Amino acid sequence: MPANVEYCQPMNPIQADVPLKPYTTFKIGGPARYFASASTEEEFRAALDFARRERLPIFVLGGGSNIVVSDRGFSGLVVHPSRQGIEPEDAGTSERILRIQAGEVWDDVVRLAVKEGLWGIENLSHIPGQAGAALVQNIGAYGRQVADTLESAEVMSLRDGRVRALTAVECGFAYRRSIFNSTAKNEFIILSLALRLRKDGQPDLRYPDLQAHFAARGPAMPSLGEIREAIIGIRDRKFPFPREEKGGNAGSFFKNLLLGEEEFAALERKVQRNFGPRELDRLNEIRRRSSPAPIKVPAAFLIEICGLKGCRGGGAEVNQTQPLVLLNQGGATADDVLALAGHVRRTVRERTGATLALEPELVGFTREEIANALGSD
Repeated sequence: MPANVEYCQPMNPIQADVPLKPYTTFKIGGPARYFASASTEEEFRAALDFARRERLPIFVLGGGSNIVVSDRGFSGLVVHPSRQGIEPEDAGTSERILRIQAGEVWDDVVRLAVKEGLWGIENLSHIPGQAGAALVQNIGAYGRQVADTLESAEVMSLRDGRVRALTAVECGFAYRRSIFNSTAKNEFIILSLALRLRKDGQPDLRYPDLQAHFAARGPAMPSLGEIREAIIGIRDRKFPFPREEKGGNAGSFFKNLLLGEEEFAALERKVQRNFGPRELDRLNEIRRRSSPAPIKVPAAFLIEICGLKGCRGGGAEVNQTQPLVLLNQGGATADDVLALAGHVRRTVRERTGATLALEPELVGFTREEIANALGSD
């Protein structure tokens, strides 16, 4: 058993040399030098005090669904928010607010909202991870993102332990982006969040998969439960949900591209030069379906036309049905995953000119290791 390190909160001891693999959906990674599970402000502050005294870097670990941990682990203190709970409150005749603790399972939040007849996050069903971590990446799916419903987030400063509320605007949301993974990275712990949901919403079925699923029913509006069931079915067919018996993954590994007109024209020329008319037609169809600017090009499309589905490296593999996902097929190391991701990036860049950005956070790696594996942007 890991040794406990005594400090001022004996009921919540900091542990040494805790394996991180069980805390990640990829089931990959070495140990944390120190690890603390915290549920109260006092426990969080005690952990921060310990890190400050020992001069340790801090990593806040949520549900572990969007990270790759180095095989060597993390040489500082990992803080794991563990408090759960959802408190609904009325916000007028047409809305309700859900106040959610950061350690709550995100899909349990969606399940409750659907059960209570609340609209706004049903398209975000079946996404692994904790509720607090959902804000970091501004998780999104099928035309919706968590930023669409966020009322506020309660956060604690890693520097001084002070707690404050941030509005959605202050969180700086964009595609797969927030201040928590960009301008204010490693500055806050998310303690809780409040979502404003509607009692009388309308379904968002703009994505082809959802349109095809409900086409046979005609103009009748699907219920919240039917939308959730449809999305769970679609995601299970395309995105392997991390389960112990099926090996692990970190969710989508590559971000979709958001291109201006000139960038898209350059991609179009590359596809025309290096691929056949079928691939070019598919790219032009993507262009027709996209909003005027920026043009959203699925990374999965580029990976697929480059022939990378099913590509393997050690125990890691590009998923056959949804190549945005890299799989741990059993015994994969973090180095296997990074090497495979680097191969995908280099191949796509050589054949299409596009540079794929990674979605998961890389934890415990040096800059040199990342550059050697992935190349420069």
